[in-house]
Amino acid sequence: LFCLLQHGVEDTAAECERLGASVQAYVVDCSKREEIYSAAEKVKKDIGDVSILVNNAGVITAADLLSTQDHQIERMFEVNILAHIWTTRAFLPAMMNNNHGHIVTVASAAGHFVTSFMVAYCSSKFAAVGFHKALTEELSTLGKDRIKTTCLCPVFINTGFVKNPST
Repeated sequence: LFCLLQHGVEDTAAECERLGASVQAYVVDCSKREEIYSAAEKVKKDIGDVSILVNNAGVITAADLLSTQDHQIERMFEVNILAHIWTTRAFLPAMMNNNHGHIVTVASAAGHFVTSFMVAYCSSKFAAVGFHKALTEELSTLGKDRIKTTCLCPVFINTGFVKNPST
């Protein structure tokens, strides 16, 4: 498991074990490329090749563009799209060697439809959707037809980032 915050990792690991899975959890700050690459090497060493990658890290700051602080915008892009690129670059080579795997990009409906007071967030999620589409096309062009891709674009999920999400 790759997570930005340790919160919930233990609960998720315990639930997976309860369902019969063997679990190893890794906590990674997804805004830091070198931490991602380092953890990916540890995963490969401890577990082996990864055949399913779910890029699910995400952060949000809801404010008008001019009120959103520079560091908040940078963090949204670091986590919401750059982390997806770094994790994919870390695990894709083995998938390509085997012509087998699945990469899931968890984006957002905000990657298709804009919302006021979420300009930076929507932009980062548009980037995640674009990443998915471009990666899918590139894998096809390279003849890697057994590496599947899926893009999930949920509307509102009660993750605790936004109080009482609704539309």
